[in-house]
Amino acid sequence: MNLKISYDHYIVINDGQVTGSNLPDNVSFDHETLTLNLGAPITLHVIVILTHDYTLHYHVGAHTKAEVIETRIMNADATLMRDFVIDENASFHLFNENGGNDLHTQNYVDTGTIARDARVEMGYAELSEAQVNADYHYHLTGVNASMHVRMAILAKDEQRKKYRINIEHNAPHTTGVMDNYGVAKDRAHLDLDGLGTIKKGNNGSESHQTNKIMVFDPTCFASANPYLFIDEYDVAASHAAAVGRMDEEHLYYLQSRGLTKRQAMQLITYGYLKPVIEIVDNENLKERFEEALTKVGA
Repeated sequence: MNLKISYDHYIVINDGQVTGSNLPDNVSFDHETLTLNLGAPITLHVIVILTHDYTLHYHVGAHTKAEVIETRIMNADATLMRDFVIDENASFHLFNENGGNDLHTQNYVDTGTIARDARVEMGYAELSEAQVNADYHYHLTGVNASMHVRMAILAKDEQRKKYRINIEHNAPHTTGVMDNYGVAKDRAHLDLDGLGTIKKGNNGSESHQTNKIMVFDPTCFASANPYLFIDEYDVAASHAAAVGRMDEEHLYYLQSRGLTKRQAMQLITYGYLKPVIEIVDNENLKERFEEALTKVGA
């Protein structure tokens, strides 16, 4: 990855040690906890470089507004565990991108609690060369809390990538939405499980999810599995899942307009996965995303 610092404010955490930073006055880092407090709206680039297991805590204070890009560069078999505490009426947008070209297995475990009236937008771009196991579990613990997860995954060659995303409703009038999109090609194996859980007594809540995987080659394996666990009557819930081949007519049309097959495949894939980068508005991020998608059609 051709990594550029995406915002004026940033922090580089290398195996738990800060090796570079320029933090605004309302952001602090202490040991394993990154705290974002009320003040001027925050834009921040967090770069995490790991060769071993590490835990990172995010604490977003009440009424805080923050937009964060986190770039993870994992250079060995390692697990990154993150815990999010999002306080009342906070607005938190976080885009996660996997950098580096390491072929080892990377493990990700995210947990989080989202308080009353807080809004969270979480984007995951998984376009790296690594094998990946990921488990993300978020709890909506306050009335009127909401979370929207968007995911874009590319699995190619012999890669094995598996994701499990759960948004759990533990308070009334909460909203959980996930839009998970993947592309599988060559001999890759991609599993995508989306779970929406509404506990009893949490009336007026909504749980919606879409899980779709576009398959390039018959030699790869892909599964998209939506699950809804509903213990309350007065709620709204929906799910959609699809695994299918790329539209050959669309591919042929683009080639008829002068594109090579590879260029056409890249364009279709970009349009399919692009919504994930709408989590934040940053030109450097868009450039890295487009660069990563040049792997399609190779």
